[in-house]
Amino acid sequence: MCNGNNPPSSSEIIIYVSRNGNSKQLKLRDSEGHNPSNDDLTTDVSPGNTIKWVLDSNSGLSSITQVKKVTPADPSYQPNAVTLLTSEPTSVNNEIIAAVVATSPGSGKFENYKIGFTIPGDSTEYWDDPRLKMR
Repeated sequence: MCNGNNPPSSSEIIIYVSRNGNSKQLKLRDSEGHNPSNDDLTTDVSPGNTIKWVLDSNSGLSSITQVKKVTPADPSYQPNAVTLLTSEPTSVNNEIIAAVVATSPGSGKFENYKIGFTIPGDSTEYWDDPRLKMR
C-alpha cells in the first residue's frame, strides 16, 4: 500500500487524498509535486501511466469509496473533456487504481473524474471532482 511516505515508481502517479479541515471538500496533492492545498488539482499524466488514489497521512477521511469518470449527465462534466483512462478505476488492496491510455490524444487534453469519500461519524458518500491532463 502506498502512503505519503512511499515514493511511486517512475510510471506510477499517486494522488494523495485528504479532507480540507472540517469541511466536506477534499485537499489533494500528487506525486508530481502539485499541491494546491485544496481540491483544485490537475494531475499531469503520460500514456501508459498507472494512477493510484490513496488516503494521505492523517487524511481526516474514513475512506475513498470510489473514483469514477465524469459523464455528460454529471453537472461537473466539461464538454471538451476526453477519455484518458482505459476503464473505470478499480479498488485493489485499499487503493483505487486506473491506467492511462497507451496513445496520447494530444498534449493538454484533459479528463474530468470524481472521487467519492466518507468522513468519520458520517455515512454519507461525498464527491469531489479534480482533473487529469495529458502532458
